[in-house]
Amino acid sequence: MFAALDITACRGPVRDTARVRVESLDSSRRTGLLTRPPRPSIRSRQELSNKAKGSQDSDGQPNSILKDLDDVPNGTQPFKKNAARIFAAVAMTSGALELPTIVAPPPVHAASTTNQKTPSEEKGSFLENLNPNLIKLPDSVSEKIDASMVNVGKSISAVANGIKKQAQDPWSVEDVWVIIALNWLIKNGRRKVFDIVNATSDDDSTDEEKITKQFDASVFGWLTGPLKALNLTWIFLYLHDNASRMFDPLSSLDGGYFGYAFDLGMYTLMAGAVLVMSTQRWLPAILHEKLKIEEISLQTVITRLAVIAIAVVSTLRAGLLFGVPYSSIIGVGGVGGLTFGLAARDVLSNVMGGTMLAVLRPFKVGEEIFVTQGSNFRGSDDPTVSDYLVKEIGWYQTTLEAKDTKPTIVPNGYFLGANVINVTRAVARVLILQFRILYRDRKTIPGLCKDIEEFLRKDSAISSQKYPVRVNLAAAKEDCLTIGIECHVYKMPLDKHLSERARLIYDMLDIVEEKTTGTAYPTEITLEHSIGKYPVNHGAV
Repeated sequence: MFAALDITACRGPVRDTARVRVESLDSSRRTGLLTRPPRPSIRSRQELSNKAKGSQDSDGQPNSILKDLDDVPNGTQPFKKNAARIFAAVAMTSGALELPTIVAPPPVHAASTTNQKTPSEEKGSFLENLNPNLIKLPDSVSEKIDASMVNVGKSISAVANGIKKQAQDPWSVEDVWVIIALNWLIKNGRRKVFDIVNATSDDDSTDEEKITKQFDASVFGWLTGPLKALNLTWIFLYLHDNASRMFDPLSSLDGGYFGYAFDLGMYTLMAGAVLVMSTQRWLPAILHEKLKIEEISLQTVITRLAVIAIAVVSTLRAGLLFGVPYSSIIGVGGVGGLTFGLAARDVLSNVMGGTMLAVLRPFKVGEEIFVTQGSNFRGSDDPTVSDYLVKEIGWYQTTLEAKDTKPTIVPNGYFLGANVINVTRAVARVLILQFRILYRDRKTIPGLCKDIEEFLRKDSAISSQKYPVRVNLAAAKEDCLTIGIECHVYKMPLDKHLSERARLIYDMLDIVEEKTTGTAYPTEITLEHSIGKYPVNHGAV
């Protein structure tokens, strides 16, 4: 039975598959690539199945194992015949099964063909081909620039090292003359230099007060703070070095009792203080002139933030130079901040109030405000006060000037919960008047109201387009009728406003006198009787 089987019909695909596997395994061992072949498509499976079945004979019938099995003699036992069919089917389809194999990489010529890029891919995108060096200097020029920058860096480093060396130079006892000279410069030297630089004629030399004001506003007057900070630093370092030499001679060889880092820390604090003073003086002018920031409140906010940043950085840097670690600085700062906040709530409230005034800007320097009366200052309802003029907004307090020119100091914390009316930012001033009319002229009131309203609407000082003009009968009293007038006058300086207000009142009085028979003066009724007609009660009943 087995001799009748056409085994060669199924050996072909099985042998081809085995050969591909062996070749792939050898190639993978050489290259080290292990991949999984793609799943064959339905068409590939059909072709492989047809190949396993065998080619057709001359009669067009398939020359396959199944055909040979049909030719098995009928005398063969059915069990053996069915087993042979199953074995043939398994052998025939084994070549079409997808088994995990190790696939070798493609040949060299195939790889080169696959990696070839199209012209559009070789061209790339605009950003990939963009050259950031649009302007390229010659190599000689670039080398010269680099060399000059290196020289500048070396010079700066040399200057910094020289300053550091001088800062670490120990103070001797005889160096006290430097401190004395600095004190003379603070008290007298600055004024002498100012007088030499700003030489004035004999006529102006007698105005000492004017010269003093100019000196205080100049750079020489501002140098008082930085020179005092330097003087205080030198005094501390002088005492430190000489005390270390006196009580611990060996420590003087290593920069004193606290070492050279103490000197650098003191100079760092001094530099921070000088930078804070410089920022407070020059930064607002730079913001106004260079950056065109005209809002004084915004200038104040930026200046304060810069001052806080400089103070914090210089303090932290000095603490590190003194040998205090970061963790200790942060811990002490947290505990100290909490303690200070609890002990100085009023101070923090005023500082926060000043910050909110600078940020929200409900008013600014030069504006007039209406303030209600506080516990320690007069309110705007006082006739001697009227509207306060804002003179200065500081960190802790605000300076106001009353109508009687008396300066009033208000803590900034007051403005956090107070109602403040900004009079300067009003766009118009309201005008409210009342005229008394006799009862016998009551029939003329409608025409009188119409004439007054028409007069106000035509007047150039009245803002009748944006705000209403109201003229009507307001009340009926015992002795007269009352006409109420309400309108808004354009915002103008106070002197001009008072003049325009008087003119409007005069003109309306003329209209009232023209339409009425007389002035409705207040009437006072007096009852006269003889005291003798009434009995006098001399005691309680």
